[in-house]
Amino acid sequence: MGKVITMAEKEKPVKQEDDKVPDRRGFLKKALTLGGVLGTAGAFGALGIGKALAAGQSGGESQPGGMIQTDGDALTWQGYADPDLNKADGWQDWNRLLNPAKLPIYHDNFAQIKAARPKHHWAIVVDLRKCTGCQSCVVACKSENNIPVGSYRTWVDVGQIGRTVAAAAGDVVTDEGSYVQEVKVRNIPKLCNHCDNPPCVTVCPVKATFKRADGPVLVDPRLCIGCGTCVNACPYDARYLNPISHTADKCTLCVERIDAGLLPACVTTCVGRARVFGDLLDPESEVSQLLAHYPVQVRKPEVGTQPQVFYIGLDGELSTSDNSASERLVYTYAMNTNSTAYRKLNAPRK
Repeated sequence: MGKVITMAEKEKPVKQEDDKVPDRRGFLKKALTLGGVLGTAGAFGALGIGKALAAGQSGGESQPGGMIQTDGDALTWQGYADPDLNKADGWQDWNRLLNPAKLPIYHDNFAQIKAARPKHHWAIVVDLRKCTGCQSCVVACKSENNIPVGSYRTWVDVGQIGRTVAAAAGDVVTDEGSYVQEVKVRNIPKLCNHCDNPPCVTVCPVKATFKRADGPVLVDPRLCIGCGTCVNACPYDARYLNPISHTADKCTLCVERIDAGLLPACVTTCVGRARVFGDLLDPESEVSQLLAHYPVQVRKPEVGTQPQVFYIGLDGELSTSDNSASERLVYTYAMNTNSTAYRKLNAPRK
């Protein structure tokens, strides 16, 4: 006689091999997306997934670097067809990657983070006096984080910063008078501000976006349903929908690096040493010293997000003749950031 199944057993959730309930993200995506199957099939075709799948089933020849050779076709990235490719390298282990120390995470009540006395609070200071606009930070970020073509986690804008001043002989003439523009053209690196009051976190309907106790704002791709709500909520245009994973994506401050005691990739490759990363809870850190001795600004302070990326010179006042601290500018292109000489050069004047 077959096994008798009780009503209580029928009501139990079906469990997968890893003893977890069925994928919530997949269920929600199917529930919220009309024609999800057809849309996914079309997207797979556009990405060449069909070819990779066909090659895998027909015994296509595997190539180094995760590529697969199909008969008469160009190489196609195997990752499109096999999401678990290179699982051993850790990139699929999101628990380890996003929060290896199991730090407290927050979806609201951000004021409680400071009250909980976290060990670190990571932040970045961008010194616009030193940015050369070389774009090495952009390239390093894409390489470190495998960013898809056409998408960016950080970028460098070129713009005018300064002010417009009333002047009788000004070359800008309006009905209200003449003005002169006291502006300078500057390179302005931009990235996620890892705000202390991040609107992108509070609007997420499935709590896929969260803020770690030490500051970084992150996205758990296992939970994200790709609705784009957080993308629209970000006032800094720092989020995008990843065209491969179809989930929200953004700068992570390279948490896999900082958790290992390393600097973010964009910081290590900045040839002008314009990007400075450190712990605001350490008064001796370079970021703390810069904030203590130089006037800094943040992007869009009026929106109340409390950005944790600070700029020196964002208001256009890069140096003044009567302020030796503002005049000081040291280019340290080739110096190791971990060297004693670098720390001495960048130590603020007493």
